[in-house]
Amino acid sequence: MFRTTLIALAAAVSVAALAGSASALPGPMSPPIGASPSLTRIFRGDDGGALYLRQLGNKVYGFGEHPGRRYAYVVSGSISGDRITGSWRDVPKGTRRDNGSLSFRVSQLGAKLTRTGGGDLGPETFAGVSPLAIPWANSRAAGFQELSDTDLDGAFVDPDDNHYYVRETSSSVVSVAEQNFQPDGRPDWVTVFDGKRNANGSLSGTWVDVPKGVFTRSGTFSGTVVAGKREVKLVQSLSRKRLKPNYAIDWDTFRDQIATSLNGKAVGYAFAIAHLGSVVRSGAGGARRHRIDGVRKPFTVNTVAQTASTAKTINAAALIKALHERGLTVEAKVAPFLPSCWEKGKDVGSMTFRQLLNHTSGLPMGSGCDADPYACLVKMIKEGRTQPRTYAYNTHAYDLLRFLVPMVDDLATGTAWFDGWECKNTGGILNNKMSEKFVRYILHELLDPIGVDAGFYGDPEVSDVALNYDFNNGQGVTLEGEAPRLDFFERAGSGKMMISAPEYAQFLSALEGGEIIPKQLVDQMHGTSNDRLGFDGTYGGNAGSYFVKGGRCHAFDSPKVRKCQTMAIVFPSDIQAYVTVNSTNNTYSGGLNGVLGRAFDAALKS
Repeated sequence: MFRTTLIALAAAVSVAALAGSASALPGPMSPPIGASPSLTRIFRGDDGGALYLRQLGNKVYGFGEHPGRRYAYVVSGSISGDRITGSWRDVPKGTRRDNGSLSFRVSQLGAKLTRTGGGDLGPETFAGVSPLAIPWANSRAAGFQELSDTDLDGAFVDPDDNHYYVRETSSSVVSVAEQNFQPDGRPDWVTVFDGKRNANGSLSGTWVDVPKGVFTRSGTFSGTVVAGKREVKLVQSLSRKRLKPNYAIDWDTFRDQIATSLNGKAVGYAFAIAHLGSVVRSGAGGARRHRIDGVRKPFTVNTVAQTASTAKTINAAALIKALHERGLTVEAKVAPFLPSCWEKGKDVGSMTFRQLLNHTSGLPMGSGCDADPYACLVKMIKEGRTQPRTYAYNTHAYDLLRFLVPMVDDLATGTAWFDGWECKNTGGILNNKMSEKFVRYILHELLDPIGVDAGFYGDPEVSDVALNYDFNNGQGVTLEGEAPRLDFFERAGSGKMMISAPEYAQFLSALEGGEIIPKQLVDQMHGTSNDRLGFDGTYGGNAGSYFVKGGRCHAFDSPKVRKCQTMAIVFPSDIQAYVTVNSTNNTYSGGLNGVLGRAFDAALKS
């Protein structure tokens, strides 16, 4: 109703009122006798394009676009008599990448502009029109972009998903920013920025709302570029926003590059690419099961395979979610959520959840976990923090999450179970009960609400489940594959989850989108070197650092060479990818992080 009212009002009121006048007249009509015509108007070019012009004193600022011809530009200039002189620069809402001088003659009391010189802007003449005569062209991917901190050409988004199209030349940094809006509506604001890059690398200049929107604000801005991330910290009057790159991607190239890197170089594989909450591309190839195990079956995008250690990202998110729901953070102590009957060794009382998740706990690496997944954890806590408190990847310490997630979620029930059985795991009863509670939390509290399906064991005889092979061994055909175990759920925490590639990519996209835990907690998970919670590190790509979590399946059977490999990766611009391979000793180049990272870099449009 509010937007409809604004549009109806705009139809009856001159856009000239946007210049700040309290009076309002129909757009192209004459101003009051004795008044100067305002150039704050919406104009239509003779090629059908739009120009949204704003006058401030003897200065004009504008934004022009033509969706069909794919150009978009920013205008800035000065008025002297019936002349406007200045410059125009294309911005990457369009694909044209040009700039030039500007020279207009103003006639018909400001209702007509005629181009009298300058570069090939496009239209020769512009006529003032009503706002109702213009279709509001919505946001789109960058038509051209750069990748370095020293050239900001490209598209950016702020935390509210408003779009900024930035153009940097040797002498200027200009952009147009558009409020996120529906295609059939009119935005509240569209803002032109006209500035420069200072000697110290910072940005400064003027910002002005133009009449594609209804707001009429203006002011000065400043900004700094975050090195290595190509993010802009923008200060606009009293507003502070962090702009992140919104890279244009060739999704088909992204998909094809991954498939080319893996085809024929592993027994079987699947991958999925997600963007803004949806899987946009996926692929698969090879076999999930060879004839030696019955009938050869293809690896498909829906094949369920072991996550290996990429389950740590899911499990870390579950623990952080449970803590957050109790009003706690990862700085809380672990000990109050351990069974009271477990003997606590050296300095266990001082250990925090952060130290457990970022592999600086100092706990021993764990032993005997294949034979007794419960006793090895009891032993680990009894020994205590005997190792250096520096980073040391400890996969079995993550198996503690199998107990900690349900204890944080429901301490009373967990405590009652341990007290009731006097901490005796007879017949595996305590491990089984706590493992079931952990699995229910992961599947029903974490994954179900975001529409993701997963499990902790599979039956390869009746379902689309991958077996693991050794690629060196006749490409997996002369050695029977290792199947997932039915007791995976009793060994979970560090891995042992079963999921398809699209489902994992969907999880990762929901996590990054703040659907599971608040985004500031996701940023904590990304962390910095040796302080990442559920992530391993970064891959250095053309668009900066990409956050990664890799996995390699644990093999139970002999010979222990039949394993899987997995990789989850978070790219800029709300893009995520996941790949799973059901073999070891594969021949693809550079590891799975390189397979995904190189494919993303190849897909970046220029």
